[in-house]
Amino acid sequence: MTRKILAILLCLLMAATLMGNTPFWDTYPDTWVLIDELGRETPTAKETGPVRKDKYVVIFYHIWHGDFMAPTVSSDPQAPRNVSRIIRENEDWHTNTKLWGPNISYHYWGEPLFGYYDLANDEYVIRKHAQMLSDCGVDAIVIDYSNYMGGGGMGYTKKALTNLLNVFNKIRSEGKKTPQVMFLCTWGLSESAKAAQDFYNDFYTKKEYKDLWFIYEGKPLILAHPDYMSDELKSFFTIRKPYPFYTPVDAENTWPWLSLYPQEPGYTQDNPCEVVSVGVAQNWSESLDFMSSQDENGNFIARGRSFTSKNQKLLKNPTSSEYESAKGLNFQESFDRAIELDPTVIFVTAFNEWIAARFLDIPDWAALSKNPTPPFGGFCDVFTTEFSRDIEPTREGGLNDNFYNQLAINIRRFKGTGKQKHEAKPKTITIDGDFGDWDDIHLEYRDDMYDISVRDAKGIGKNHYINTSGRNDFKVCKVTHDNNNVYFYVETMEPLTPFDGPYWMNLFIRVKGKGAHDKSWEGFQYILSRRNVSEDYTRLERSTGGWNWEIVYDYVEYKVTENKMELAIPRYALGIDNTKNIDIEFKWFDNMQHEGDPLEFYLNGDTAPNQRFAYSYRFIGDNKGDKSPALTIALGAGLVVLSILIVIVILISNKKKRGING
Repeated sequence: MTRKILAILLCLLMAATLMGNTPFWDTYPDTWVLIDELGRETPTAKETGPVRKDKYVVIFYHIWHGDFMAPTVSSDPQAPRNVSRIIRENEDWHTNTKLWGPNISYHYWGEPLFGYYDLANDEYVIRKHAQMLSDCGVDAIVIDYSNYMGGGGMGYTKKALTNLLNVFNKIRSEGKKTPQVMFLCTWGLSESAKAAQDFYNDFYTKKEYKDLWFIYEGKPLILAHPDYMSDELKSFFTIRKPYPFYTPVDAENTWPWLSLYPQEPGYTQDNPCEVVSVGVAQNWSESLDFMSSQDENGNFIARGRSFTSKNQKLLKNPTSSEYESAKGLNFQESFDRAIELDPTVIFVTAFNEWIAARFLDIPDWAALSKNPTPPFGGFCDVFTTEFSRDIEPTREGGLNDNFYNQLAINIRRFKGTGKQKHEAKPKTITIDGDFGDWDDIHLEYRDDMYDISVRDAKGIGKNHYINTSGRNDFKVCKVTHDNNNVYFYVETMEPLTPFDGPYWMNLFIRVKGKGAHDKSWEGFQYILSRRNVSEDYTRLERSTGGWNWEIVYDYVEYKVTENKMELAIPRYALGIDNTKNIDIEFKWFDNMQHEGDPLEFYLNGDTAPNQRFAYSYRFIGDNKGDKSPALTIALGAGLVVLSILIVIVILISNKKKRGING
């Protein structure tokens, strides 16, 4: 029976190989940990409990940048224009109309970390987004078609959608994960049905995309109005109506995409708390409004990133650092409310919106329309660092990756924390380049394969992005320890490049617990191989505060054989020589391009694990299994001798008994 099962598994593996698909490579990201630049950490499993499989997080996602920017770029030689930069660099920004693009031309509120990308042709960014969103626990992207115009026009963004779905399929064929996909159709009843029909005809009926859809209640979920839908569509989809307002929904089977705090849930007849929206910011003042709205004194009054129910700063400079936008206070208050309500689904707005049209005539529905339009115009959904709602990393306004990390931390609070498949196991490793003594260390830490930084793509306007920093592609890492050392193992997809390359195979280590070194760079106290790497030895350094390092140990022994590397760091060098317990977090990074920049984790080379995440290695015990080989052999021999003596005693005793009773 066992042989038959093995034969079937082998056939399935061969079939997958022949079809060009790699078996799914689970990296267990729900076990990863992080500390962001504000010191916020992922909660522990004890705090969150195990992963709850019946909870979902979906996020508003935008693929419109290329199509919507095309008319702007053709009419404005300075496009793409960056609103935050214009305001920051020009004192007369609010009166000088020459600084701004034409009426109804699209402006970026800030520059994305990956540049002004066009998802119709940039596979690299799609891959990065898929990885980032999957790693932090997002189950599905909700593609924004609220601006759908019907008839395959500009609002359809069909080329970008096709490219995204094809890249998602390619990622999955490599054994990696992507979020599922669903659509939010436009608000109008007939237009919404038309959009759903177009998506159905062009994508849902194609077999190659069938595994990408977000399945809810047994069918692909779509946010659309069913009133004008055909019976065919009504039977194919699970349908929820999209709700355009920020106030509580007014009917069952309706999903809010953004809400004012305190949010109220969308509900069904059977589920009183099906979905709760979580927003980064809201274009709302006294009613639905523009993000650039001002009061009679010139203060900006929309609900920005720093706005909470107890705090609103009224400032005349919409890019002021006084907002402290990077703290994400609005986002956190909104997320806390959603976690308190504990719905089936949390709907987050938004990941990568970035652009808004410059209006010189404000629509009647906006509160801003009551006032004269200022010379710089009006911007509805996004405006500046404070008055925008993108989670995707950006250097604008010092946001960096704070909102992405905040998203990851809160999803962990909502959905729970994963458990590593194996426990830490003490063992002495001989650093000889053989690697056979790692075979019984079953606790392995995985990284995504085929994800090194390689990019060559046209962006918006004259921008073109090239990245060739991808070098050593991480695959598997391991850790173990004994009384003297902590041992690390790392394996890459191809043979490792020579050790004399710049920023080669850096290992960042964070030691937790009482007595740990109190200075760090981004939470890591130690770095390996930043300097002084030779053929057999490398250097361990310790942070003296930020990206400033001092030598701790200059002779860390390591060996490389083709695509594998092992090394031993003395426990005393990490400050853990006098403790029975070990609690460390670690991260590999190859080929940093700019020293001391944590956003390099997103941009260049390869990291294991991805982004700012780290792996956790914990051993709690009395070190009974943490013995040297000689001592282990001696103990084993002693037990054997003792067992023989016991057997002899029992035999003699039995013989005497037989003599007495005989």
